[in-house]
Amino acid sequence: MLLHRFLACALALTLSLGAFAQPAAAPALFNVQTFGATGNRADNATRAIQSAIDACTAAGGGTVYVPPGAYTTGALHLKDNVDLHLEAGATLFLSQNLADFPKRPRSLINADGARNIAVTGRGTLDGLAAYVFDDERNDDPAVTDEQEIARAAGLPMKRYYRASLEAFMFVLNRSSDVRLENITVVGSPLWNIRLDQCDRVFIRGVHIHSDLEKGVNADGIDIVSSRNVLISDSIIVTADDAIALKTEARIGPAQPTENVTIANCVLTSSSAAVTIGTETLADIRHVLVTNCVIRDSNKGIGINVQDGATVSDVIFSNLTFDSRRRHWNWWGGAEAFRFTLTRRTPDSKLGVIRDVVIDNVIAHARGTSAILGHPEQPIENITISNLQLFMEPEDVPDKRATDAIQFARLSGLKLRNVSVKWNDRAPEPKWQSALRFQNVDHLDIADLTARQGLATAAAPALVFENVRHALLRDSAAASNTHTFLELRGPGTTQITLRHNDTSAATTPVSFQSGATPAALIVH
Repeated sequence: MLLHRFLACALALTLSLGAFAQPAAAPALFNVQTFGATGNRADNATRAIQSAIDACTAAGGGTVYVPPGAYTTGALHLKDNVDLHLEAGATLFLSQNLADFPKRPRSLINADGARNIAVTGRGTLDGLAAYVFDDERNDDPAVTDEQEIARAAGLPMKRYYRASLEAFMFVLNRSSDVRLENITVVGSPLWNIRLDQCDRVFIRGVHIHSDLEKGVNADGIDIVSSRNVLISDSIIVTADDAIALKTEARIGPAQPTENVTIANCVLTSSSAAVTIGTETLADIRHVLVTNCVIRDSNKGIGINVQDGATVSDVIFSNLTFDSRRRHWNWWGGAEAFRFTLTRRTPDSKLGVIRDVVIDNVIAHARGTSAILGHPEQPIENITISNLQLFMEPEDVPDKRATDAIQFARLSGLKLRNVSVKWNDRAPEPKWQSALRFQNVDHLDIADLTARQGLATAAAPALVFENVRHALLRDSAAASNTHTFLELRGPGTTQITLRHNDTSAATTPVSFQSGATPAALIVH
């Protein structure tokens, strides 16, 4: 009797445990070849892949599986709960048939209002971009000065233009819980990935590549009016900006771009590796760019506000940067950073740039870095710390670099542990001062080491022109410094010097253009 009771209990326990031990149902899998895709590039796979996506979302979600093969496709539209998974060896080629893109903007991968969508796998998306080298067709006002320098240097006024079907690779609008993982995107005719008014976006392990000489407007990732975006562990090599943050009104009123983290990436760009702007119709805030390597780029980091918004609470940290000058048509001049506040048109609202930190950066630059406010609105509260800036010779005939860094129209600027070093083995004849400050109020500098660009030149290492309420302390003139600090302009006043080592300078301080010793307070 006891044995029977024991066996009954054991059987009940086994059945009970079995109920918990049932294997989870495998996620639904929709193979595009089941829906008619052949994997032969000559066959148009648009309808087959879209049918698989539609069936997947109709079933409640799952994975649309693209096995190895070559698939020519037009516009594909992701829908709720779909993971488009490209197997290693699978390539989606952008169709060159306009009929495959019935709606604008033309894009290979599309979503609008979708939730929980993904494109994953080790496969490739190829935009088949083609270009033609032709005479300059219309002047770009943003590079007018650079174009004239190039013309004076004897360079031809020619550049590359797109010659293939123009389309984006991704346009994802008003979508949430978006994942892009491990894919490769190459040869995009326009922006590779455009996110507009998206929320909770995770991009990890992607590789994006466009031709560094030819790829006009082939940005890597553009984050437009979106929030809660994480980009990490990716390699992006693009002719235009590698990663850009913007606020536009393409699909409705502009929304803020906020809560963006870019980490552990390797970035190369013929424009800027990471830029904020120029489109700034709503605020951009709470941005962190950290632990990134920037190589072979025409600009390291940039902020360009033209449309009246506020850019604030931005940190660039733990970066290494190595520059290369590009063709004159590209924005940038191989500088480490450039922040500018302007109006797009005379009637545009004037924006704000404030509360920005650059920290722990090693930069090898070939151009003049700059932070330039507006006469009506200074850039506010900027901190630069632990910066090692190495000025290298420009490797092009149209030379541009003068000072290492220029600051103009700022209020509240702090520099901590900054050094500027010039390549004396191959000096450029236009090199001038290490740091130039113009119309800066409340300047605080500590632990700075610098000298002028040319060891034998008379240019000052530091220029204060119409600078007010400045403290320069615990800093040193590097070897072969001519004049360490030059004060200029009658507006230069209340300049405090404390515990500086100017023993290596021929002249510690000089006064020009109306500046007088009365401006100095020396401790």
